Amino acid sequence: MPLELPPTLEKVPTSALDVPAAGSPLHLPTDSGQEMSVIIDATGPGSHSRLWGMSLLERNIRLVERLGATRIHVLVRPADQTRAGRRRFPGPIAVEVHPVEHGGVVAAADLVRETSGPVLVVEAAGVYDRRFIGALWQRPVPACGAGEDGGPLPAAALLVASSSAQLMDAAVDDPGWQAAQRVFLASETVYKTKLDAVGRRIPSLRKSVDPLVIDAGDQAGVRRADEHLRALAGKGVNDFLAEYVHPPIEFFLTRLVARTALTPNQVAVFYALFSFASIPLIASGHLWEGLGFNMVRGILDGVDGKLARLTLRESRGGHLLDKVIDWIYLPPLFLTLGYYLAGGDWWGPPMLAVYVRQVFSWLDVLFASWFGHFLGVSSGEVRRVDRVMRRFWPRRNITMLILTASALLSQPEAGLYCVTGLTILLVLFRLFRLDQEARRVRRKRENSG
Repeated sequence: MPLELPPTLEKVPTSALDVPAAGSPLHLPTDSGQEMSVIIDATGPGSHSRLWGMSLLERNIRLVERLGATRIHVLVRPADQTRAGRRRFPGPIAVEVHPVEHGGVVAAADLVRETSGPVLVVEAAGVYDRRFIGALWQRPVPACGAGEDGGPLPAAALLVASSSAQLMDAAVDDPGWQAAQRVFLASETVYKTKLDAVGRRIPSLRKSVDPLVIDAGDQAGVRRADEHLRALAGKGVNDFLAEYVHPPIEFFLTRLVARTALTPNQVAVFYALFSFASIPLIASGHLWEGLGFNMVRGILDGVDGKLARLTLRESRGGHLLDKVIDWIYLPPLFLTLGYYLAGGDWWGPPMLAVYVRQVFSWLDVLFASWFGHFLGVSSGEVRRVDRVMRRFWPRRNITMLILTASALLSQPEAGLYCVTGLTILLVLFRLFRLDQEARRVRRKRENSG
């Protein structure tokens, strides 16, 4: 949806709005090319309430750090000065804490006048969607966030400079952020960035989530913010275990881990240990123990990603670590299982099933990449039938479920054959769907030409 801008102001390209909901630090550019300063008003109620292991103030500090802030000012009540300077997760920027006796609007206006370049102003008790703040970040100054109805947001989001500080002064008779927002929204010289200007789709999570700005200054707001963050932390269109069975366990464990000093990458190391520890267990005939380790591994695989997204500690290294573990542990796991079930015969039927399964697994990766390259969408999201089939795709969780069920029936070889057969069928289905969608795209081009 286009931005609501005055006709005399040039619109910024919509591509500037494209900010992922989560992920590695971005270091977003500003419209002027100058470095971004940030003022966070922590004088309001609830600024130091805790959510997923950190205060709301620290959450916003981490948010703007990851977007590329070079200077961060925090306005606090004098009684809160000491705790405002404490952080659970150290960052790259030394935060400047300013004690103020009254509300933060006047103090923020004074700081804006002393600062060169653009200044983003937010409230500490606000929980902001990164996509929305990233969109506002790239606007020309002055700019103001707005609700879908064009009115003030529950928590302020303003982009100002020394030349536009007088807009904040206009709210001096009612020095609250709601009044300041109304002044900005009433001005014809201010760019309005509405919440619905940000797309709902999150490709990396294979789901859609509405961008929200939430005032978490009371317990009801904290609960709503918690629900929103959980929606942004979990992936959609997954196998049915990962989508419906694992999440309650994973969020429970994530909440416990968030209270400790463990990092997402350290959790990933535990996940790697459980993955590779299952291989010698199966090789030595401890099939049940090996399957059990893989079930724990499946849960930990979700915990590290959720912990990273909920505590704003995603990194390229962590993402790569996840990919590497998955790529290098599954082939030897199946080779070990096949060798054990074949009684040491490298060409026995279980081993042949393993070889075939591995070849089709590589084909699956190839065909899935073609969906993304040629159609610009994940292979499990194109149509409803693709989403349904994704629930039963024989990757890690579904494979372990089939193998466990067959072991319970004292027929582990049958489980391996079932996994191989299901892999072949679903890869052929993916090839059929790829051809079907390619034909549809070709017809569309021909008709439009």
